Amino acid sequence: MFKRIHSNRDPDETLWKALNQEFGTYFRRAGTQFGQLCLNYPKAIFGGMVALLLLSAALSFTGFYYPAKKPASGSAAPHPNPASVKSPHPLDDGFSRILETGAALKQTFGLKQEVESILAKGKLSNADSLRLEQVLDSLAVLQHQIQH
Repeated sequence: MFKRIHSNRDPDETLWKALNQEFGTYFRRAGTQFGQLCLNYPKAIFGGMVALLLLSAALSFTGFYYPAKKPASGSAAPHPNPASVKSPHPLDDGFSRILETGAALKQTFGLKQEVESILAKGKLSNADSLRLEQVLDSLAVLQHQIQH
């Protein structure tokens, strides 16, 4: 299971060297041509950069502006629960899922310690048995929540 894997790879051969050997001539040629273009037309390139900056600024304030929707005059806007609001970004949902799982694991560790403390007793009373059953049920619910 813990068998060591030996590699016969040449230590001097790296990914960068292989890529440079394969595509280096194309990158050097493109770099030389871009340098010549910059030397021949510096004012046009500078003007293009300024125009793109102005276009970006104009689009950020006009084209990509989404005003907040106002509620109807007769109804008050409900305050949604932040946990139930679905984020438009898929990564936000993933992060909230990770945080929920972390909280569930933290609660699981606390319940595990409680089970160990109950089982460490020599003789269990009826209250200990009931509490142990409740804790084990809670652990089962948390396990289901973590897995799904």
